[in-house]
Amino acid sequence: MIVLRKYFKGDPVIWIISFLLLIISIPAVYSASALISLKSGDMHFLVRQLFGVITAAIVIYLSSRIPYKKYISLIKIIFPIALFLLILTLVSGSSVNNAKRWIALPGTGIMLQTSEIAKLALIMFVAKNLAIKSDNETYEKNVKKATWGSVIAIGLIFPADLSSALLISLIITIIYFAAAVKIKIIYKILLIAFGLMIMYILAAEVFELPGRFSTWQHRIETFIGNKNAVSSDDTYQADVSKMAIVNGGFFGKGPGNGTLRYLLPQSHSDFIFAFITEEYGLNLAVFIIILYLILFYRGIRAANKTKSLFAIYLVLGFSLMIIFQAFINIGVSVGALPVTGQTLPLISMGRTSLLVTSFAVGVMLNVNKSQNFETNSETDEK
Repeated sequence: MIVLRKYFKGDPVIWIISFLLLIISIPAVYSASALISLKSGDMHFLVRQLFGVITAAIVIYLSSRIPYKKYISLIKIIFPIALFLLILTLVSGSSVNNAKRWIALPGTGIMLQTSEIAKLALIMFVAKNLAIKSDNETYEKNVKKATWGSVIAIGLIFPADLSSALLISLIITIIYFAAAVKIKIIYKILLIAFGLMIMYILAAEVFELPGRFSTWQHRIETFIGNKNAVSSDDTYQADVSKMAIVNGGFFGKGPGNGTLRYLLPQSHSDFIFAFITEEYGLNLAVFIIILYLILFYRGIRAANKTKSLFAIYLVLGFSLMIIFQAFINIGVSVGALPVTGQTLPLISMGRTSLLVTSFAVGVMLNVNKSQNFETNSETDEK
């Protein structure tokens, strides 16, 4: 145990939960993707998930060893790169299931979901700027800087990925609330942003601008509409997902006996929670929910104990990102939310999401490890 603590520093509960979720993902993704693997005649998804889990574990370990204060000076590089990737995605990104959210890395065959990287970069950017409170003038300047950065990043995300745009907007709003930012400092920026968003939506259909507005409208109308008036084709994914959960019962149908994989092409990603419930039962589903809640609690606990404002906002943002994304995925599976493309953190297949979440967990571990040694001194750094 002493040897393990020497190398795996930080909150042991966060370490255990992270590895448990990664381990659960292997049989879940393999079983959920079995039909696709059978048709292709190879073990592509299993190999890919095993490689992803190993890489995620390495990312958690490495990011837990890097002092989080290092990111204060790196944000000025990381955030512009994230914005550039978002612009590149809008201009020449790859479309998957009619969603233009990815860029292909030349010569690798790897698809990078840029909105996931932007989530991390924006949280770090906002945390840095809100932490600088040397004087009122500088503070207000940095609050406005953080707000403009948020508006630009979210504005670049929302045409192709509304759920991610709404998710990051909620996270940033909560960070602002925790930082006690006065609305009078930023209300003009918010009004301008809201006006530009309305103008974009109105002009999108006329000038064929990038966006999935008709898809959003259709999904929302399907979710809140009269069930008797909605076509069964429109509710097919949600109906199959709920049916799988019901069929699973408390103990599940057993590994390899799930039928969701035969009915939904995204059973290994968007609907992985429903598939896990079908095969392993409500007991494992509840256990997974408890793991996410504990992970969120330990993250908030670490943020509450540290003396660094930058660390507080950083860990708060990362903890909210993980828990919100988890419950959006679960909410879609049980029919409580409209269908979105949010994956289940550390479990669903999705290379970019998996690595981004792993990095966030590693940073949380580093803050937890460092919390007894930090002061507010670094928050005055530029």
